[in-house]
This record gives sequence, structure tokens and C-alpha cells, in this order.
Amino acid sequence: MPMFLGTAVWNEGPAERRALVARLASGRLADLNRIEAVRLRKLGEGEPERLAEGLMPVSLRRVLEGGPRALARARQTWAYAEKWDRRGTLPATLALPPEAVELLPCLPRPTALRRLDGHWLDRLVVQGPGAELSAPPQPGLAAVGLAGGGLAGYCLALEEAGGAVLGAWLADEWPTGHLELRVGAARRSAPLKAWEGLELPLLRAGEVMLLPPPRLKPFSQLMEGAEVQLSAGFDQLVLRLGPGGVHPTVQ
Repeated sequence: MPMFLGTAVWNEGPAERRALVARLASGRLADLNRIEAVRLRKLGEGEPERLAEGLMPVSLRRVLEGGPRALARARQTWAYAEKWDRRGTLPATLALPPEAVELLPCLPRPTALRRLDGHWLDRLVVQGPGAELSAPPQPGLAAVGLAGGGLAGYCLALEEAGGAVLGAWLADEWPTGHLELRVGAARRSAPLKAWEGLELPLLRAGEVMLLPPPRLKPFSQLMEGAEVQLSAGFDQLVLRLGPGGVHPTVQ
């Protein structure tokens, strides 16, 4: 079963918390760092919060820098949260409803950002759900690197303003089904298997590589302010066309 990891921010009284979350089957978003701290406390570990920060940090980028072992720890903590949630006793402070948080790009600050063709993009220009597009959308997927040269997983992505828009969720397994683009009432789709067989170079921990977008039939008309929905089975990215994104067609 795939695991879905993201980055969320929410208010806790006057303070703001920004943390790595995992999506549970119930739809709630588990704060993995805090859940790991509770698990360690139940095991009798001293200073569980400090230990949890090392084992299950609040930052997805730090998890990626920890390599396969850190990603396996995230999966273990997610599985622990799933069992707890199914029992109906997982506290709201440890797993929030999606409407209580703002989902950011799954990896807000990649260590590097580039296309498969070798063109480098600005890693500091990364947006997420709700972004306004300055050009017609070229939807696709991105691969995310893990320490040791492996892949941590994949997310929805498109190139934008010299940087990228990334989906809210990183899936740790190759997704199946179709990639779908909707602009207003018009719809285009491409099978995700279209990317099968791509040879990817070794990626650094936290590096994001945009895969080539599929060739989609052009839209006949685009309107400023139109809602753009990019979706696959594991995520849906809702965006909006800005003035620069209005052109006669989308290739």
C-alpha cells in the first residue's frame, strides 16, 4: 500500500506549526513527529520529543536526507497511526481534519530542481495548491530523490515561472491510472504508464526532477481566472489561470 507524505501548516493558538504529515485512510492528516514522540514515551524512552526529532523529524527534506532507513521509519510511524486511528482513539491534536490545515507543496524547498532534459530550474520558486499560473499548464509528474541515490517517490508537478508547482502529496510508490487535466468543463487525460521505461539519473536527497509532460489535445479557449485541476488517483492539484496563462491553446 502506498504511503502519502506532505507538508502542512496550521495554527495552535497564537503559534503556527509546520510539519510533515501523512494521509490516513480516514482522510485525517497524521503529525508523524508528534505521533512518534508519543510512541517513544509509551516505550519508556527518555526525552521522547528530542529523540523523535532525530528519528521522525518535522521536515520531509530531513527525512529524505536520512535515506531509506528514515523513509522506513516514516512508514512505520504511519502504520502505527493508521492502527490507532482505526481504533477510534487517535487524538485530534495528533491527526487533524484536512480542512484544519493548509497543505503546502509536498517539498517546499527542494535541494535542487531540474527537468529530465538537464535544464535547471529555480529551487526557491516552488508553489503548491492554489497557485496562479502565468502560462498555459503543462501537467506531469516529478521524481523526488532520496539519500543514497534512490527515489523517495513521485508527486504531481508542472513547470511554472522558472520554477515549479508541486502537488501536496508525495507517493512512495509509482502511481497507477491516469493523469487528468481539467480547465473549466474541458478535460484531457493521459495514462500514467506513458512514463514507464524512463531512465532517470541518480538524484540527490531532496532533489526534484520534472518528468516530460504528456502531449495533450489543445484546448480551444482559456479564460483568465479559470480553475485548473490536475489530478491522478493519489492527489488533486487545484490551480487558477492568471492573466499570463490565457492563450488560445494548451499543447
